[in-house]
Amino acid sequence: MSTKKSLTIISVTLLFLLASCAQQSKQKTESSAAQNSDANNDLVRISAENADAAEPALAASPDGTAYVAWVEHRENKEADVMLAHLDGEGKMKDAPVRVNPQAGAATAWRGDPPTVKAAPDGTVYVGWTARFVDSQAHGNDLYVSASRDGGRTFEQTVKVNDDGKQVVHGMHSLAVGADGRVYVAWLDERNVVKPPPSENKMDGMQKMEQMEANREVFTSFSTDGGRTFSQNQRVAKDACPCCKTAVTVSLDGHVFVGWRQVLPGEYRHIAVAASADEGKTFAQPIIVSDDRWMIAACPVSGPALSVGSDNALRVVWYTEGEKGSPGIYWAESKDGGKTFSESRTFAKGEARGTPLLLVNIKTGASVIWESDENGQPRIMTARFDKETEGASASPIASTGELPSAASSDDGLFVGYIAKVNDRRSIWVVKTKPV
Repeated sequence: MSTKKSLTIISVTLLFLLASCAQQSKQKTESSAAQNSDANNDLVRISAENADAAEPALAASPDGTAYVAWVEHRENKEADVMLAHLDGEGKMKDAPVRVNPQAGAATAWRGDPPTVKAAPDGTVYVGWTARFVDSQAHGNDLYVSASRDGGRTFEQTVKVNDDGKQVVHGMHSLAVGADGRVYVAWLDERNVVKPPPSENKMDGMQKMEQMEANREVFTSFSTDGGRTFSQNQRVAKDACPCCKTAVTVSLDGHVFVGWRQVLPGEYRHIAVAASADEGKTFAQPIIVSDDRWMIAACPVSGPALSVGSDNALRVVWYTEGEKGSPGIYWAESKDGGKTFSESRTFAKGEARGTPLLLVNIKTGASVIWESDENGQPRIMTARFDKETEGASASPIASTGELPSAASSDDGLFVGYIAKVNDRRSIWVVKTKPV
């Protein structure tokens, strides 16, 4: 055998071995990420391998499938909102599609991910924010995009905020009523004037307003399938500027909006406003619980709202107030948001972000949240039981961040962020309720 031929054989063999090692390394990395799920082995990576993907959002469809939206980030602050359709087992049905019509125009961050909901008629709505063309402008516009073919294509996007100002319209939430009406709530800066610097201090802490001005809560709704939205209306002032809003609709048509209110003395408590006329007007906001949490910073943690078949409104939130130890708490209203029960402990310990409350007529209710286990983020879940003070939690993922979830008839779709080769990826697991 000639030397040249021998070298060729050796080169081919080395290339084969290198490719085999690379494939084994990739499988090992993905297997390691999959093992982070403590729910079952049906963990699926949704985002592309080479993408920096974050901010997941999930919605269940009436047909038992689900949709997951997320954001792919690139250089120069460019980003795209992506949507994938999942089958009943949580596996991808079709290739993901881009929601924002102009490539790279979207924007998002941990506190303000996109939103997604599936309407009773099968229409899929995605709420998302877009950066301004002017790179020097601070803020974003809020859009809703609708798909009427199972997430394969999207109609022309519709801007929800109607002020035309280059300010923040974010921390948004999205809900669809049984009648198909679409509701959006968000935090808005159109009327906010940042106070000038001052020497005012409280207990050695500079007032929050000197760092970032409080915002206002705005709402809007659509009665024509997201093709147009109503005139924006303000629901409240002095909302915590980077705590996410929540909106939900009861079976009898009541609309509830929740946020974290800033009260005199820098106390930050959860507030709810209710509408009995399909979002046209809202009653005065009600503080859900006097937690006495004074913090000169933004917790980046809003409330979760849900209304059961009994039309009772339940609120779940995180606090670290004087009234109780750090943890997740809950309360309920049986009179349309006019009054609330005494808050009760759901789960003790520190939590990050906004908790999730999912209600299913067949399987009951569950709460999902991100906890901090010795500096390691993990995804936890516990059954919501009104009779139990302090839930027994179990992990969904031993390593994961920023969970989102949707409830179907036979289980939960849970999505979250996990890193693969130091790159953020979106993973979804289908699991049974605890």
